[in-house]
Amino acid sequence: MTGSRGAMIDRTRQKQSFWTALKRRYAARRKLHRQVPWRGFALSALNVVAIAFFVFDRPLGQAAEILSPPLVKIAGDLTDIGKLAFILGAIAMLAAVVYLVRRLFKVRRKFRLVYLMQMAAYVALSVVSASIVVHALKFSIGRARPPLYNEEGIFSFHPFGGWMHESFPSGHSAHIGALFMALVLLFPRFRLFFIGLGLWLAATRVIIGVHYPSDVAAGLALGCWFAFATSIVFARFGLVFTLDRQGWPTPRLSRLI
Repeated sequence: MTGSRGAMIDRTRQKQSFWTALKRRYAARRKLHRQVPWRGFALSALNVVAIAFFVFDRPLGQAAEILSPPLVKIAGDLTDIGKLAFILGAIAMLAAVVYLVRRLFKVRRKFRLVYLMQMAAYVALSVVSASIVVHALKFSIGRARPPLYNEEGIFSFHPFGGWMHESFPSGHSAHIGALFMALVLLFPRFRLFFIGLGLWLAATRVIIGVHYPSDVAAGLALGCWFAFATSIVFARFGLVFTLDRQGWPTPRLSRLI
C-alpha cells in the first residue's frame, strides 16, 4: 500500500511539474507574442475558393468524367493518403518507434527523442483539429458531389443529406493541407517539395470525381490554417518551435543536429 501510494504521489508531482513548466515557458515568451494574421489569410482563401467555385468547378467537374483511366486509377491509389486514419496511423507508428527506442536503449541525448515526440504531437493535433472542423462544415453545408452534377448541378446544397451531399469542403484535402503545411513549417528547406506533393495529392480528389476544385481549395486552406495556428500555440510554449524577433514560429531543428 505504501509503495502504491508513493507512486501516486510521484505521478501527481510529475503532472504538477509538467504544467508548471508549461506556464513558465508561456510567461517567458509573453512579450514576443503577436496577433495571428488571420484576416489576410481568410481573405486570400475566400478569394481562391470563390474563383474556383464560379470559374473552375463546372469545366473541371465535367472534364473529370473523360480523364484517362490509368490516371484515374493512379489517383485512386494515392488519394487514400489523405485519410485521417492513414495519417494518424503513420504518426502513431513513429511515436511508438521513438518510445521503444527510448525505453530499450540508453540514448545519451534523450532530448532528441522528446523533440521527435513533440513533433509527432504537433502534426497529429494539427490534422485532428482540422478534421473535426472540416467534417462539421461538410455535414452542415451539404453540397452535392460531382456524380450528381447532371441532376443537381454545382449549386445544390442539402445539409445533413448523407455522403453524396458532403462535398464542401474536402476532408481529405484538409488532412493533406494540415499535414504538408506542418511539414513545410518543420522543414522549410524542403517546402517546395512538400507544397508540390500536397497539391498533387489534393488534386486526386478532383481526378477521381468525388470533389470539385473549390472543395479541394477550401479543404487545403482550412488544413493549412490549423497547422499554422497550432505552430504558433506550440511556439508560445517553446515546444517544437521557437519565436523569432518578429514573433513568428521557427523550427528548433538544432536539437536534432
